[in-house]
Amino acid sequence: MSVPLHPPVPGVVSTRLPTVPDPAGVHRITSDAEAIEVARALAAVFADGASDRDRHRRLPWDELDRYSASGLGGITVPREYGGAAVSHVTLAEVFRILCAADPALGQIPQNQFGVLAVVAELASDAQKRRIYADVLAGKRLGNAGPERGTRTIAVQTTRLSRTPLGLRLSGTRAY
Repeated sequence: MSVPLHPPVPGVVSTRLPTVPDPAGVHRITSDAEAIEVARALAAVFADGASDRDRHRRLPWDELDRYSASGLGGITVPREYGGAAVSHVTLAEVFRILCAADPALGQIPQNQFGVLAVVAELASDAQKRRIYADVLAGKRLGNAGPERGTRTIAVQTTRLSRTPLGLRLSGTRAY
């Protein structure tokens, strides 16, 4: 299977592309309690309009920008790299809170934490510094982890290649 990287999705309304946050405006969460507090505050905002976004298939770019600026994306980054290193219990509670407000906005960042766990186990110190700094600056990691037919996220057979028609991604991904 070979598909363009950004094909239009029938029926999905997108008025813009995702943005990269200004790192100066990204909050740095420092504790489990603060992560829960920030999740509750975001959930209160995200709940308003969640059913309308879902009903009209509007992509939640503004909400994702707000999520990125909140600092929640970096809550599992180890303390020695500037993160809060929250517990698994806190991470699960953050997702419970966000999903109760808007299941889509709770779903979107989940794979980022899986990737961050792989980084913690497999990356060099230089890679950790770079990736953790990007995440703490509000950058989001994409949602394309598991491959159909593989046992772990570390087994990757999907390939990106340059063709006369542009970049193409080949492989079988699972959602």
